[in-house]
Amino acid sequence: MRNKQVKLLYFSFGGTELKEISLGWKRIVGLAAVCVSVILLLISFTIGFFSEFISDWQMTHQNRNNSRLQNMLTEMNKKVQLIESKMQTVEKQDDDLRIFVDLPTINSDVKKLGVGGQAAAAIDLAYGSDSMNEHAFKIKTVLDNLSQRAELAVESRQEIMRQYYDNLRKLKQTPSIRPIGGGRVTDKFGYRLDPFIDRFAHHDGVDFSAPRGTDVYAVADGKVAEAVTRYRPNHDYGKFVIIDHGFGRKTRYAHLDAVLVKEGQTVTRYTVIGKVGDTGRSTGPHLHYEVLVDNRPVDPFNYIMD
Repeated sequence: MRNKQVKLLYFSFGGTELKEISLGWKRIVGLAAVCVSVILLLISFTIGFFSEFISDWQMTHQNRNNSRLQNMLTEMNKKVQLIESKMQTVEKQDDDLRIFVDLPTINSDVKKLGVGGQAAAAIDLAYGSDSMNEHAFKIKTVLDNLSQRAELAVESRQEIMRQYYDNLRKLKQTPSIRPIGGGRVTDKFGYRLDPFIDRFAHHDGVDFSAPRGTDVYAVADGKVAEAVTRYRPNHDYGKFVIIDHGFGRKTRYAHLDAVLVKEGQTVTRYTVIGKVGDTGRSTGPHLHYEVLVDNRPVDPFNYIMD
């Protein structure tokens, strides 16, 4: 086997000479090894070339994606800053409205936290120092905080509206006008000489002299607590009306010639509730008008604004 050789015959189609090459097994094995080595080198070079090509392509693609993500984060940051600016404007308006309706302003620390939230982290888009994931997380944190602050602002506006309408109702139910049109004040609130007993006694209201039959107005919104039409001559208030305005305030209209409302009836400011007369303990046609706070008489002129 060792002495056997392989002969290769080769010739040219244009000539007649036949040539041969004799190869021993050692040469054949050597040539085969060289061929395999060359093939392996070619394969290794090809793999290395394509690996580097693919790696460069992937890096380029990744860089492009990173660039797009960075641009998106930059735009998102601008929008977040715009929303933050608008949120601050809303919160400033909220403070003004709360002062207007006499509500305490919301503490700045509470605003930063929002409704059950945590303070937002500041956004720093220095991409060379932190990963984009970290910046995306910070932006999300700020957006979550803005959402919580917006929810707090909505709740505050609802509270402001409730307080506003409560204040408006309170104003409508606050005595604020003269109970008759015109009329001369003949007796004020306080001590005076009582014409029936010729002694000084406290006068719990204001007397307006006016012709019999003059319209008497409710001075604010409320409900008729009493509407008395039976009386003893020269005693007490005669025919009178008491209106409960809520919030501990009532008004009394006495010595009426006629009562035009009923107990339990709801009235509004300027509703005609009766007519001027001189019933009860009276020396002539006039309206005796009282304002009571927690059932204690106070000076009616403190509640006359027209």
